Amino acid sequence: MKEKDLILAYLQAHNNHDVDLALSYMSPDIRFGMAGIWVKEGIEDLRDLEAWDAVMNSQLRFDNLKSRSGRLECTGQETNDWYQLAGIPAITYDNIKFEFENGLIRHIRANMAHKSERMIDTAVNNVIRWALDTHPDEVGDIIPRGNFIHGHEQAVRWKALLADWLKHRPPAEEE
Repeated sequence: MKEKDLILAYLQAHNNHDVDLALSYMSPDIRFGMAGIWVKEGIEDLRDLEAWDAVMNSQLRFDNLKSRSGRLECTGQETNDWYQLAGIPAITYDNIKFEFENGLIRHIRANMAHKSERMIDTAVNNVIRWALDTHPDEVGDIIPRGNFIHGHEQAVRWKALLADWLKHRPPAEEE
């Protein structure tokens, strides 16, 4: 499969929330870095991320796909239920780079637009400040020691927490 076709097949599997199929396009030694935010290494870390994205109804779009020096680069956009519940219509990726090995995706590096990073930081801070007063044990479980954890269970719990926040958030945080 050509590299561009591989990326488009992955994109379709991701957007259809077919975790196993999405992972089938990745090397067992996959490394995925969200520049300055987190790094996931190995297929099991990516399984947790894909499971999170499936629960959150993540929809990715890749634009401007270009082949450069044996890798593919593009820009992109993502929507999901977490962002929607937090009042973020979509986030933008300024640059996403895919590298390949043995016909599979081996490395992904994504750079989120600064505006998108700020929107997410603001939303997370607003929700966490509120939740520390109302659901302190839940906060400790879903972000232990301040580490944002991806996975199916965490996604379900975050959705419930965000839904409760929407019902009870302080007026200053309403749109």
